[in-house]
Amino acid sequence: MRSPRMRFLAVAAAPLVFLAACDTGSGDDASSSDDAAATSAPGDDAAATSAAPNGDLADLGVDTDGDVPALTWDGEPFADGDLPFVAAQTESEVLTEGDGDEVADTHEVRVRYLTVNGSTGDELVSTFENDEAVTLDMTDEGIFPAFTEVLPGSNVGDELLMTIPAADAFGEAGNPQLGVGATDTMIFYMEVLETGEPLTQAEGEEVEPEEGLPTVETDGESAAQIDVEGVEAPDQLVEQVLIQGEGPEVVAGQTIRVHYTGVQLSNGEQFDASYDRGEPTEFPIGVGQVITGWDEGLVGQNVGSRVLLVIPADQAYGEAPEDDAAAETGDGQPPANPLEGEDLVFVIDILGAS
Repeated sequence: MRSPRMRFLAVAAAPLVFLAACDTGSGDDASSSDDAAATSAPGDDAAATSAAPNGDLADLGVDTDGDVPALTWDGEPFADGDLPFVAAQTESEVLTEGDGDEVADTHEVRVRYLTVNGSTGDELVSTFENDEAVTLDMTDEGIFPAFTEVLPGSNVGDELLMTIPAADAFGEAGNPQLGVGATDTMIFYMEVLETGEPLTQAEGEEVEPEEGLPTVETDGESAAQIDVEGVEAPDQLVEQVLIQGEGPEVVAGQTIRVHYTGVQLSNGEQFDASYDRGEPTEFPIGVGQVITGWDEGLVGQNVGSRVLLVIPADQAYGEAPEDDAAAETGDGQPPANPLEGEDLVFVIDILGAS
């Protein structure tokens, strides 16, 4: 029987192309759009008024015969069409109906997609090139309204086309960083791969830990109780899976979402726990943004896993200075991190990776 929870769901961390503007230049923010207009380059107003809608979603299609999908216009490669393609409003169409689970408005949805700028024909982003996918959180108010309106009610296996004017996504200024001008239209081809409720704790098969490691008691909803009595200081990183998740392996460069508890090996004192802040933590992994023990201990683990890490000081916050004099920097200040020289123990639930 299939679990109602999607076991291999990645973190709902949408790439920048999916993130809507914080304001659309309306209401109380009208002055900000006036400022933008005042500083725009000559000819911008003319371009804005000349970009009359000429694009019909019904004329678009997708060629899936090649190695990766390609957008078409009237059956020909999109870039060969009578550009620019300008849509009057956000629209969507189901090209192929899937028969998988239905997407709910509380779900995370794993998708592959291709995005093209309708004005230039340029490809903005494609996950098909490297056979990747991203996950969209339907409860995230920061992503495009088109996705939170269109995807709930769709099914796994659906293939969708969407046209989204830049103003509907980013506001009146568009998004120059992505190469999307104020009057451009973005065209999305999207495949719905998987859907399910977000993981809130590790889920999978329990694993019997090796002897001599810290013992762990946790309900997955609050900080873990970690007993370090009698545990020897490690001379290298120790990784122990406590629950084997069924999700994809974490890859260096991804952003992962975790719940965790950390204690000092020397005395078992808790120094940090994401549970105390009431929500999971997200960060890039395997790229030097966190301590080495996390980079090395979490890359290669599976989403859904609970992992025990015993980390020597040199892979945490560094070895302790040899004497008190060395403990101070050149300006007479003590080390910035009080965990310097401490071996650390973490229990980490990997809730997603994208």
